Amino acid sequence: MERRTFLKSAGVATAVGISGFAGCLGNGDDDDGDDTGNGAESDPDFPSDTLTWMIPWSEGGGTDTYARQVQPGAADHIGESIDIDNRPGAGSMAGSDWLATQDNDGYTFGTINSVGAHFTWAAQNADIGLDFHIEDDFEPISTIGTFGYTLIVNRDIGEEHGIEDYGALRDAYQDGDISGFGYQGMGSDSHFTTLVLREDYGLEYDTAVPYDGGGPTAEAVQSGEVAAGFATNTSAMNAEQGGEAYTVVNLMDVDLTDTWPDIDQISNYGDSLAWITEFQQTQVAPAGTPEEERQAISEAMEAGVNSDDAQAWAEETGNILQYGDMDAAEEAWFGIVEQQESQVEAVVGGFDEFLAMADE
Repeated sequence: MERRTFLKSAGVATAVGISGFAGCLGNGDDDDGDDTGNGAESDPDFPSDTLTWMIPWSEGGGTDTYARQVQPGAADHIGESIDIDNRPGAGSMAGSDWLATQDNDGYTFGTINSVGAHFTWAAQNADIGLDFHIEDDFEPISTIGTFGYTLIVNRDIGEEHGIEDYGALRDAYQDGDISGFGYQGMGSDSHFTTLVLREDYGLEYDTAVPYDGGGPTAEAVQSGEVAAGFATNTSAMNAEQGGEAYTVVNLMDVDLTDTWPDIDQISNYGDSLAWITEFQQTQVAPAGTPEEERQAISEAMEAGVNSDDAQAWAEETGNILQYGDMDAAEEAWFGIVEQQESQVEAVVGGFDEFLAMADE
């Protein structure tokens, strides 16, 4: 794709650039950390106190919703309370940065979604340099499910203009009938996909507005602040419950027709976007957290995922709630940045090009 063509058509309304958005994170050289798992000695009495489960997004988004379904069963299994700590900001990088600095004693872990967090880290690291490495500074624990992006539309606006699929959404923007498109964080995977949708899939929105996660983006669509925007399939379902929004497009390859029988597929309009829109919810701990502690948390995640209440929720909502062990988490976590560097190079010419586009 020609960069000059992309830049001409990819104007984004925002009050800050990438550097300003990520300014809450420290500048500095990468700290490779200790990924050996030998940084702290295992405690035979672990756990003997409350655990903290960090979620780097606001309440109400897909990651938060999954965690709150799994939390009760996990806490019952491990025999201690597990407190969910939402730390939104910088497209999940604020919470990830915080987690990397916590004690590696097993009492603090988090969900950081691969591949979305890997992309956002690589983009922001290319821009300002971050004080942590998304792969080297964490130890994988487990995975608890697959989810990803859909597009939702404000119900009143969508029904007024007959928006039932991606083609109708695209045409409504092109004709100037609707205004505003919401995405989840400057410099994020969602931001990148927003630009690609405009260039390669004809989504000529007038303004694109960043919000801090799926919950706030869905609220903006529900209120009509923007006509349409990104939501994970989980937060899309939450948004629909109030009746003020509905889901029109699946950006993943995951089949969502059990939940939305008539949902349109972005692959009907171009290449699959699953490599950037489909995530594994991966639990990780600070580098050096002993394997024994991570294994105990992993087994608690398995119990939480397989609890009757959590499985009933998954069955009712169509969300994919499935436990993956430490090996599965390692597969989902390592080597992703390198893969994405190649993919971003092929699509837009590399992360530096994406940053230039995002600043336009």
